[in-house]
Amino acid sequence: MEPDDIAYVSSGYAPLSVRLVQSAVQGWRGREESVLKEIPGRLVDVTQHYPPEDLATATKRPHGPNLGALAAEIGGSNTRKPILIVMFVGGVTHMEIAALRFLSKRPSFPYHIICVTTKVINGGTLLRSLS
Repeated sequence: MEPDDIAYVSSGYAPLSVRLVQSAVQGWRGREESVLKEIPGRLVDVTQHYPPEDLATATKRPHGPNLGALAAEIGGSNTRKPILIVMFVGGVTHMEIAALRFLSKRPSFPYHIICVTTKVINGGTLLRSLS
């Protein structure tokens, strides 16, 4: 009746790209035990503030709220959500766009998502590009 997960868009499958957006908004802290530990290199979680500051100052600050808390700080009592731009280089599927729209329309999600891509792809265009 009332879907609350992005897997609703495709009857059980949630695109990884949309799960990453959802995790980034909730913050990376506490996710070291997950798949993120398999990525080589150091995990850096920089809390952004409003107004923005340079990277050197931001990395010296102790880590505080996540991007969702930043949206609440920026938005305040205003009913409009701040905008989050998600960029796909190489293409995005219609299902990923639908899942991002679903996520953006949820009242608990703190951002309005704008999707920017180089191409919208489907199975046919993917196979044609490989030939």
